[in-house]
Amino acid sequence: MIRSFRPDSVDPDVLDRILASVIHAPSAGFSQGTELLVLTEPDAVGAFWELNEQPEFPTPPEYIPIRPPVVVVLLSNADAYTERYAAPDKIAFGLDQAANWAVPYWDVDAGMATMLMLLAVVEEGLGAFLAGLVDDGRRTLDHFGVPGNFRAIGFVGLGHPVGEDIASSGSSAFTRRRRPIDELVHRDRW
Repeated sequence: MIRSFRPDSVDPDVLDRILASVIHAPSAGFSQGTELLVLTEPDAVGAFWELNEQPEFPTPPEYIPIRPPVVVVLLSNADAYTERYAAPDKIAFGLDQAANWAVPYWDVDAGMATMLMLLAVVEEGLGAFLAGLVDDGRRTLDHFGVPGNFRAIGFVGLGHPVGEDIASSGSSAFTRRRRPIDELVHRDRW
């Protein structure tokens, strides 16, 4: 993930290919409850950043000009899943109520769609990062007219990377060690 971008816009055809990657993500019951709010107009992107500024952790002034020109807000919709599982071919599973799901697959599926989008960004020769919205993101979603049954999972900032990624220099990826695979994989038992 990178956090420093040139101000150049992203070619609309390239952006469309990146966005189209999400249709190949897994979807429990083929519920297809992941949707995207794509911001490319400078005023919309600027409003997004204003709404997501954390007063106790303000953006350093030198980082403002290197923000990404495209913001994709990742949305999950639990209703799409509970409606799908209320259908005759799924009702027997008892998943027609969100509280009955042991794992909220609407969020899991949105995460998988996000990963596909991030991989597509790399394939297109661009850069991106994934981050969370301030608070629960509802103020941002309301500003952009997103219906109340959608939840913000996070956002992807993407664009053309600059030569030196100054905004990432102090990030956790550079200050913490990557755990070796032997610490993550437990074979046959813990």
